[in-house]
Amino acid sequence: MENYLLAIFAGLLLGIPFKFPSLALLAWVGLIPLLFALERSESKSSFKLGWTTGMTFLAISSYWLLISVANFSKYPLIVSILIFVIAISIISLYFGLFAVVWNNLRGKVSILIITPLVWTGVEFLRTIFSFQFLFAFLGYSQAFIPQLIQLAQYGGVYLVTFIIILVNTLLYVSLKKREVKYLIIGVLIFALLFTYGNALLKEEVVAKKEFAVGIMQPNIPQEMKLSRDKQGEVISKILNLTSEELAKGNPDLMIWPETAILRGYYENRKFPYVFYRDNPLFIGGHIKENGNYLNSAFLVNKSRDIVQRYSKVKLVPWGEYVPFPKLIPDIIETTLNHITPGNKLVAFNLKGVTWVSPICSEILNPFYIKKLYQQNDFMVNISNEAWFGKSHAPLQVLQAAIFRAVENRTPVVKVGNIGISGVVNHRGEILVRTEIFKTNTFTFNLPIPERKETFYYKFGNFFGWLNLIIIVLLLIIINNKRINFFKDN
Repeated sequence: MENYLLAIFAGLLLGIPFKFPSLALLAWVGLIPLLFALERSESKSSFKLGWTTGMTFLAISSYWLLISVANFSKYPLIVSILIFVIAISIISLYFGLFAVVWNNLRGKVSILIITPLVWTGVEFLRTIFSFQFLFAFLGYSQAFIPQLIQLAQYGGVYLVTFIIILVNTLLYVSLKKREVKYLIIGVLIFALLFTYGNALLKEEVVAKKEFAVGIMQPNIPQEMKLSRDKQGEVISKILNLTSEELAKGNPDLMIWPETAILRGYYENRKFPYVFYRDNPLFIGGHIKENGNYLNSAFLVNKSRDIVQRYSKVKLVPWGEYVPFPKLIPDIIETTLNHITPGNKLVAFNLKGVTWVSPICSEILNPFYIKKLYQQNDFMVNISNEAWFGKSHAPLQVLQAAIFRAVENRTPVVKVGNIGISGVVNHRGEILVRTEIFKTNTFTFNLPIPERKETFYYKFGNFFGWLNLIIIVLLLIIINNKRINFFKDN
């Protein structure tokens, strides 16, 4: 029982920073209780201990999943809770996998090597096989401390995760062996990481140009967005906010959130709304193509022509499409959305300034952003986090956006229905942000730096793959030796 309490405690320490970002430093010690639990337990218990940590961690960091399912699925509360428990139980299998692999390699390879290696490798594996649930990677917990995340330009969020787990392991060994040298090494690594990041943040940056972006956060509850009776009120609010900002802010581009007005647009027709002053708009909405609906972003010029369109490629399973629909009961399948994915990468262009626009959850996917970005001037992430109610989900989407900025050394403009909206510079610093659940519009002069190819942009998730490959090789080598030993005896 004591070991399971330690596993739960580890999940608490690792999960709390995702709910309370001011406690981000807990992640640097959060794994220690689980390591003690694994060391003290029999090998057959390792999976259950890791899984227990995962369940606790996800129940805290991803509780907003339950809010979304309960509020909008129309299922009874007990069914919603069951779906949530099943979902985090499946994702917790990765934490169990970490514990099993760690236990398998323990004693054959130094735990100072295998602990960060295995945790990071398994976290990377979760990126590949997780049905697009790309929240709560440990490195994200440090997103609001820009000094600690600058190495993401080399190895992405996985390199930051690796360093966090390495320091956890050093502190664990220091406590276990009662040797202060491991504590000193851990503190030095943390201090060097902070110092390096701080030095980068102090470097002077000369912008090659500025581009004024108008940001509108209408703060429309999802129930209101989905209500046919409320559409007139929704449209009126959005058009009034837009007119007010165009009058006072004079933006080069006015940006609306994802599906701001719940309607379709047509590329061969004029944009249906008129403002007192013509201004380029960048809006989210739907388009019907070959009988299918696509979640899209549109660039509208001063003449109200839709000149470019990008449709979301990486859809959210269960939220935007139904995986394996033939296996899903009709009573469930008919309550879900059926959006069709786009199939083109698009770079928008206005006044010689270019940008790409990952829509909503696409910003969470480092694999896809690497492919989409293509060295444009900046990114615009339009979203609608109203699905998640009053929760910390919007904060976690912002964490991912910050990492995409650092990985590619490019600014990110974040525009959400309920928030959080704002601007993140190429170093992951938040230049301006809104409060969540508050109506707001503003214009911001976005400084656009010279384009720079980072190591991450050139080589992608090299560091994640490296961790995964080394783990597989170690498992093959060590287990092959065991097999040969039994054969010889």
